[in-house]
Amino acid sequence: MRATTPSSKTPFTNIYVAILGLAIAFTLTACSGVSGSATNAGTTTPTISLNQTSANVMAGGTTQFTATVQDISNTAVSWSVDGVAGGNATAGTISAAGLYTAPSQPGSHKVVATIQADPSISAGASVVVGMIGITPSTAIVAPSGTQQFSATIQGFSSAAVTWSVDNVTGGNATVGTISASGLYSAPAQAGSHTVMATSVADTSATASASVTISTIGISPTTVTMIASTTQQFTATIPGSTNAGITWTVDGVVGGNSTVGTISASGLYTAPAQAGSHTVTAAATANPALNASATVNVFVFTISPTSAIIAPSGSQQFSVTIQGLTNTGVTWAVDGVAGGNATVGTITSGGLYTAPSAVGAHTVAATSQGDPAASVSATVTIVNGKLSAVLTYHNDNARDGAYLDEVFLTPSNVNATQFGKILSYPVNGQIYAQPLYLPQVTVNGATHNVVYVGTQNNYLYAFDADATASTPTTFWQLTPATLGPSLYKGDLGGPYPNIGILSTPVIDASTNIIYFVVQTSNTGPNGTPFFLYAVNALTGAVINHVPINATDTGSGDVLDPSCYQRMGLALNPVTNWIYIAFGSCSHGWLLAYDKNTLAQKAVFDDTAGQNPGGGGLWSSGGAPAIDDTTGNIYLMSGVDAGDQNDIKLLYNDSFLNLNPNTLAVQTYFSPDNNLTLATNDADLGSGSPVLIPGNATYPQELVGGGKDGNIYVVDPLDMGGYNTGSNGNLQTVTTGSGKGIDLYDNLFSTPVYWNGILYYHSNDDVLRAFSWSAGAAAGQQLSKSPTIGPADSVYQMHGATASLSANGAMNGIIWDIDNSGYVNTGNGTVPLIVHAYDATDVANELYNSSQAGTRDTAGYALKFTVPTIANGRVFVPTANELDIYGLLP
Repeated sequence: MRATTPSSKTPFTNIYVAILGLAIAFTLTACSGVSGSATNAGTTTPTISLNQTSANVMAGGTTQFTATVQDISNTAVSWSVDGVAGGNATAGTISAAGLYTAPSQPGSHKVVATIQADPSISAGASVVVGMIGITPSTAIVAPSGTQQFSATIQGFSSAAVTWSVDNVTGGNATVGTISASGLYSAPAQAGSHTVMATSVADTSATASASVTISTIGISPTTVTMIASTTQQFTATIPGSTNAGITWTVDGVVGGNSTVGTISASGLYTAPAQAGSHTVTAAATANPALNASATVNVFVFTISPTSAIIAPSGSQQFSVTIQGLTNTGVTWAVDGVAGGNATVGTITSGGLYTAPSAVGAHTVAATSQGDPAASVSATVTIVNGKLSAVLTYHNDNARDGAYLDEVFLTPSNVNATQFGKILSYPVNGQIYAQPLYLPQVTVNGATHNVVYVGTQNNYLYAFDADATASTPTTFWQLTPATLGPSLYKGDLGGPYPNIGILSTPVIDASTNIIYFVVQTSNTGPNGTPFFLYAVNALTGAVINHVPINATDTGSGDVLDPSCYQRMGLALNPVTNWIYIAFGSCSHGWLLAYDKNTLAQKAVFDDTAGQNPGGGGLWSSGGAPAIDDTTGNIYLMSGVDAGDQNDIKLLYNDSFLNLNPNTLAVQTYFSPDNNLTLATNDADLGSGSPVLIPGNATYPQELVGGGKDGNIYVVDPLDMGGYNTGSNGNLQTVTTGSGKGIDLYDNLFSTPVYWNGILYYHSNDDVLRAFSWSAGAAAGQQLSKSPTIGPADSVYQMHGATASLSANGAMNGIIWDIDNSGYVNTGNGTVPLIVHAYDATDVANELYNSSQAGTRDTAGYALKFTVPTIANGRVFVPTANELDIYGLLP
């Protein structure tokens, strides 16, 4: 058609042209995929087209769209997905540059590009989002083994895939082959390969899995081990990053108590019985890939596992071996085959002979059939000697029982056959318990010797077997050597002087007696206290040192006003002497090396508090010691007005102290702690005894104080302090504690013998409490129906009794009634010695007032303790040492 001028057109012609133009425009739009109309009549209409009108995309994948805009100067476009500008997480997103990112789920979506200058013109493309996965994603396969893979396709029209290995369709002999169904057959060589599944519908859609061709190794492969012990196994899969291992014992995952158990990390614990077992490590990802080890379990035990014996004593050890053909063993002591004179010797038959020195040693038996296997037992050489009394209340447990008595029996201890043999006058009061050393050489002959110290600083060694006509003093130390005692007058406590107040301790392996004196001649830093080591056979002073103490943390200093009332203790584990102080601003425990007398450790139980209290006095008792561990057990007191914040202090507490550091390992304070402090009612007026426990608590600690409560405590977990409730095992009342004596009850260390605990409270009779070590915790202690007769009520602090017996036979309780004591210390009323049948304390066998004046004892004191040995009873008094025995 040729163009004409407007003026020459007819109306019909104009209409025709307009219709024709619309038709052409419609035709162009339809052909180009563009919708809309020209912006100006008579101009070319813009067009838009996309580089792809359909696309397959993996979930989370991307594809690039490009829009081509023509016939318009502004070619900018806007992108949308499913009508949402820029898309979203559900439909997928598209950037301003047209980069489409598929969503995480399969589906179909529409991507549209719109011309920004004319939003009525746009172009679209369909997008199919698909997913392909392969299971498993990693695999461990043995050489020449197989692994089934499967592929899952979602979103694409076909679920068919092609398989390849290391990009080789179907694989080959080098990399392994894979069937059309995904069954992979590994090559014979170890290595790593990639299995790939490719979608037939879209070859760009693939998924892959890593394959490790490897073996599994286990180490060790053969083990011989003792029942109930452990062995660490390790398993490795070379070349694999998948460390998942499943452990079995005899086919049981994790094992069990019969075959032994094994942890996820391969730690095997053998069963208690002998036998052979198989430990297997399998790859968790492929249990067919596994390796095994053989375990031979044998029973190997030693008996006993611990022993406490005297110096130069012996102990038979034996072993049991089951599961080994060769049952022979080799014995050693402290790593020395057969031992030696220093550590003790042991025969090929397991008979151990202790050295002469106290201390702890290890006896070990090594299997000859399996030299890597050994069992051991602990031996503690304690400070002991047959028939000796070397320390307060007879031993470190403080049970007060002398079990070697063959002369005194309930049938012959009576006023007809038994009575006072002689007295040794002494210079000063005897608060310390007499000590007894038998069969020692003194002045060239063999003697039994009894030792006593007095408040005037005299230490005596008497002939324990003397008669009234042959009293013999082997040696004595006087104030000329030890220094003058300290005059106290009526200032409180012991009257009128203080010198040797505490019970010494004798080391039977060296025949050295250790004791503390308090003098008016002060030493360095103004201390009145001195520790002495003296030859018990000659009286020669070996060494002596002044006693000073400073708590490094608080700066507290041992006060010269303190009393050293508690008996000394010798610890067989540390070979240290322990010395306690009280009745001053703090409670102190000091440790000294027995050989050098060098100070080794210091404990201040109320460090940094003023006033602190916590005094360690215990009516003359001594720290109890576990001879196996060396742990030290004490009970602290309190003074009126002292602080009682148990969170900071150890007033009125049972204490377990580390023997090397004196650090508190555990403690117990009763819930009436504040009441005790307010009423000056010391828990530590008494002293504890360590007695046999049960399977749950091998040992238990028993003690009580002024309020009359007897506490049973687990020595290794005492229970701490809790307001309103007690964490100890059991609490039992003595039956006293009435009226004015509400807080004036226990001032003693109990006696323990043959399942019976004996206590004699102030203003009360002697009481026996039954003890059942096999009972449940908290139910062990109960009052016995056998209690002392009415005339055994003692008014002066009750008594600390002692017991004599021939093992488990002929038990006699020996008790001192000091009711005649007067606080001025100048009383002239005799004390009374009592003897009771230990199996029925209501049966009094004897007392020293039954024979008129024949058996009258020396003057009453307080806190005195009798010593029984070799048919004689040694009774300390205010003016003499009395010796009782069978009458000639």
